[in-house]
Amino acid sequence: MKAVAAAVSLSFLYCLPAASQVSATASPVSNSSGSVVNQAVQIVPGQYMKYAVGSGIQCDGATLNISPFVSSTHSFGQPNNEYYHENVYDNSDNFGLIDPETGLDGPDGIPDNPGKVLYTKPQRTGYRQNFSNNFGITATFSIPLDWGPINLCKDAQRKQVALYEQALADKRLNYEMGRLSACAKALREGYGFAKTSPFYSICADVVLKPKPVEDHMHQIIYPERASDREWLDSGDAESPAAAVKIPVSPYGQASD
Repeated sequence: MKAVAAAVSLSFLYCLPAASQVSATASPVSNSSGSVVNQAVQIVPGQYMKYAVGSGIQCDGATLNISPFVSSTHSFGQPNNEYYHENVYDNSDNFGLIDPETGLDGPDGIPDNPGKVLYTKPQRTGYRQNFSNNFGITATFSIPLDWGPINLCKDAQRKQVALYEQALADKRLNYEMGRLSACAKALREGYGFAKTSPFYSICADVVLKPKPVEDHMHQIIYPERASDREWLDSGDAESPAAAVKIPVSPYGQASD
């Protein structure tokens, strides 16, 4: 009978509710950061290259545009902290529930010191600065679709250039003839630039030449012979004939 009573008492003892100590701490941390940089290079075609030679003649031609570019980007966040300090709280639960049989104070599932910070620990923020350097070259090539007017315009330009060259040659001829005439006059009159003068070369290539004489014939008329009596009466016998000097210039001019 005593053995049965002992077994029943033990079964009641093991069936009594027992206080358990449970502590669960959840502190999930999630950091996410990202940046998107959109960069575009705009190509704006310009006008055709124009060639002008004067007189209102302008011709369009094919155009090649080469445009190098360099760009740089720098992105960052504020505040620029690489770390932050996370609080670690006191989640201990050792008191709050009294065992009715033993009278001991045990955990009741509620922190004993809620909100108490035990210490702080550094956490990475994932902060970073982004640098980007971009460079390249853009090129566009533009050509006219109709080459007929372009060829006509080029032909007009060639003719205009020929007119310019002819006008230049005419002015050159006038200059050379004027230089020749002035230098010849200076040489005939016996003056000119000294050899040490920087202008000596202006007349250095000018040469004086005699005027050309064409083949021709002169008729010589002999006067009739006077008689001795007529010669004596004229008085020429008393005064001898004076010599006559006839200057001859090789350049076609004679002086007394």
